[in-house]
Amino acid sequence: MDSPRYGILGPLRLSHVQGQPLRAAKPRQLLATLLLHPNRFVSTDLIADALWEGTPPRSATANIRTYVRALRGVLQDAGLPAPIDTSAAGYSIEVGVDELDASLFESLLAEGGHLRDAGEGKQAMQAFSRAYALWRGRPLEDLIIPAAWEGSVNRLEAQHRGLVDTLLDLRLEYGDASGAAVLLSARLTDDPYDEQLWRRLVDALLAAGRVGEARAAYQKAVQTLADELDIKPGPELEAAGTRAENGRSANWPNPGIPADRSADRPTAEAAPGPMAAPELTETRRPPSQLPLDLPDFSGRQIHLEQLRDLVCGRDPVRPPIAVVSGAPGTGKTSLAVRLGHLVRESFPDGQIYLDMHGATQPRDPAAALTDLLLSLNLPDYAIPTDPERRSAMLRSELASRRVLIILDDVATAGQVAPLMPGTGASAVVVTSRNRLMDLAGADSLPLDTFDDGEAVALLESVAGAGRVDRTTSAAEEILAACGNLPLAIRIVGSRLAQRPDLSPGELARRLRDESSRLDELSIGELAVRTSADLSYDALNPDEARLYRLIGHFAVGVFSARALEAMASPASVRRSLDRLIEVNLVRISSIDHRGTARYRMHDLLRLHAIGVGDESQRAEAVKDVATVVDAILNKVRRANTALSVEFFGVPEHSGPLTSPDPQPFTETDAIAWFDSERSTFVPAIRAAAQNGLHDYAWRIAAAWSPYLDMRAGFDDWGESHRQGLRSAIECADRWGEAIMHRNLAQLAVYQDDWDTARTHFDQAAPVFAEVGDRLGAGITAVGLGTWLRERGSADDALTQFENAIEAFVEVGNANAEAVARTAAASVWLSRDDTVTAGRYLAQAYLLGVRLGDAHRVAKVRRRIAGLRLHQGRHDQAVRQLRQSLGIFTDLGDDHCAAHARAELGHALMTRGELAAARKMLIDAVEIGHRLGDRSVEGRAAQDLGRLYLTTGNLDWARRTFERAARVWQQAGNDDRAAACRLELAGFESAAAG
Repeated sequence: MDSPRYGILGPLRLSHVQGQPLRAAKPRQLLATLLLHPNRFVSTDLIADALWEGTPPRSATANIRTYVRALRGVLQDAGLPAPIDTSAAGYSIEVGVDELDASLFESLLAEGGHLRDAGEGKQAMQAFSRAYALWRGRPLEDLIIPAAWEGSVNRLEAQHRGLVDTLLDLRLEYGDASGAAVLLSARLTDDPYDEQLWRRLVDALLAAGRVGEARAAYQKAVQTLADELDIKPGPELEAAGTRAENGRSANWPNPGIPADRSADRPTAEAAPGPMAAPELTETRRPPSQLPLDLPDFSGRQIHLEQLRDLVCGRDPVRPPIAVVSGAPGTGKTSLAVRLGHLVRESFPDGQIYLDMHGATQPRDPAAALTDLLLSLNLPDYAIPTDPERRSAMLRSELASRRVLIILDDVATAGQVAPLMPGTGASAVVVTSRNRLMDLAGADSLPLDTFDDGEAVALLESVAGAGRVDRTTSAAEEILAACGNLPLAIRIVGSRLAQRPDLSPGELARRLRDESSRLDELSIGELAVRTSADLSYDALNPDEARLYRLIGHFAVGVFSARALEAMASPASVRRSLDRLIEVNLVRISSIDHRGTARYRMHDLLRLHAIGVGDESQRAEAVKDVATVVDAILNKVRRANTALSVEFFGVPEHSGPLTSPDPQPFTETDAIAWFDSERSTFVPAIRAAAQNGLHDYAWRIAAAWSPYLDMRAGFDDWGESHRQGLRSAIECADRWGEAIMHRNLAQLAVYQDDWDTARTHFDQAAPVFAEVGDRLGAGITAVGLGTWLRERGSADDALTQFENAIEAFVEVGNANAEAVARTAAASVWLSRDDTVTAGRYLAQAYLLGVRLGDAHRVAKVRRRIAGLRLHQGRHDQAVRQLRQSLGIFTDLGDDHCAAHARAELGHALMTRGELAAARKMLIDAVEIGHRLGDRSVEGRAAQDLGRLYLTTGNLDWARRTFERAARVWQQAGNDDRAAACRLELAGFESAAAG
């Protein structure tokens, strides 16, 4: 049964997701609140009580909206189809019955009850067992349980207690002694002083043929009662102890119902024949081969609990087999050994540890079988020579024992498949660098790096008391250099412990240099490089080549498609699958389209850069050039399909060097940009780090049209700042000018006017120097905008007219329409509606002649402003609605946000307050999401006025304060002061 996507029956869990995509406390608390009431609207008041325990801040409603927005983004990025709906009633999360463990639990309870009432006891037991298996602990035990949750949590726990009692009765009725023992053990955890529970557990274990465990359970009962209550066992419990000592089951569980037939099987102590001479086996102790547990072991608590539940508390349908896999240095062996020590009492017939040497010289399965049989106290002369017979003998021996076997460092599933038990209560824990997905019957437990809390705890533990202060920048820098890899942290912690003269600050300084970082991460026999070498040496040539390429290319996340230029797609996919299987590459996320993004740990990336001979490293750089060249050409091909013409300088206007046999449609182009968006910034960084600076700035420039359309301001800034450095590095003056112009435009969008002026002033002379009239004109429009916003209307108009002249000269009608629209804004500010209208009419006609719907929509917005200025509100609303429709159809979120803000203002002036309120709220939220403070501030200011109009003073105050805060952040002190002044004036009038 696949696990549900969402889990609240234990720690909050998002299944099928690599890593932990939701770390912030408030969004986690919000998600838990919604999941406790699935498919129902939860009021804002209840959510506030759950998040702030009865003392919500004044901004609670706004904060909840922010958390909902963040939560939606996390769920979407994680590929979890759980829409969060909003209504006047609050918020609701839509999940199917099989997507939430609590819903599935209640469904199985109902199903089991129906089957039991219908006389189908065995089928009911199966349904109840499935329900029981869904519980991983107390509901939401990793979160603070507020009073608002207590009713829901108590109801779930009451259902669970009732389930345990019902399932126990059914297992006793149908002779499932081992299953009953599991439930009784769980009950005793909550009530360890109930003699009747101890008596029933001893008899259940005897009936299951687990004599050693029955004796151990009785001894534990005696000890518990003596230590805690200072009493001796009662007659019934003492009788059960006598039965355990004699190895004989009572007529259990009920008179007339036969006990589990496994009780009739001979135990290891009583097995007849030469393989188990009675006089010898009585003196032989069960094997206890676990290596020394690490005294400073820390972290992995959730994984430990999952492993313990798997090997100790699971229904005995089949012997539990767990595969702990992970990249080199993630602590697989340490986890398995710690688990072994924790559960020793649950495996009284022994604990066997076997190093399979998978990363060096894999141990032969036949030899490993011999080692296991010898560990089980079988004489060597009794072990068959035929490997298949050895495997059969091992299965027979394990069927009547409860043994824990740890098979460490396994290479392949085939290496350990003959070592697996076939039935019985023994358990196997396998550790491997490979995922071993083909090991039949195994449960997978992949390990990632530590989270921040686990990482700092391990560093403090290994380094010693007082050696590291977790609050210092040195500790943060050390852990960042280690990438939270447990092996790396253990190494640096050991160095600090053994070198009192080495300060954390000095160690952090040494680790900054990527070229020598792997050398620093070595002490004694511990070395990250050596560990990674073992995995690399197991790769075939194609896999090793891809590994080296990813090391040079993957400065962040990447997609498989980005790598396909270096070889055939099928070959790349095969090699990538292998790298994932051996944990040298991991899946970072899966988007809503099912497209995976991958990541290589930073320390493995440094290893991949350094491995191979000189020619192989040179080959890797050539492969990077091939990949980024393919990315650049595909961006250019996608740009040709966009109907929205970017007001900027194209880095390429000639024929494509590698035409696409299947050209993009606009829909396909946008979908490709959306799906590959996370690849471009890392690709630009990778190009720069490998000296491919011409590619770095060109890719940054080439995807600007998409960034402008999607308002991708963060990606815009990061890619262009690197692009500017690369253009300077490769002495490309034209590229340098383009980067300055685009960064200036970004600063205008973000109301960062000082930065905008700096970049415009840098771009203008360089465009003049290289003779680019288009670039000069576009920069002039930007400078004109800057001057207009700073109150220099005459100088702004001069810049706009210069731009019009340049665009007419080069024959770019679209750019000319932009400049004429900008000039019209100056004439309108002078109250010259006739001249402004003439400029707008010329711009509109240019857009129509070009067939450019996007340009027409932009001019319509400006015409609407003119109509508002003239008091023709109906025409303004009509123009803005048509404009908004076009932007929405084209997927231009940014321009659509501006249109929404302006339409909300126009509707408000016309008295349509309900429609205006909705439009303005949307504009505020979208402007905030896009990071456009001018949209957010203007819409919030209008929304505050609307609330004043309707007499809602409290909401008006909140909204004006938000508008003032946004304008303050944008550096527009005048508008911020105007907001506060307007609100103060109204409050003063209201008070008077």
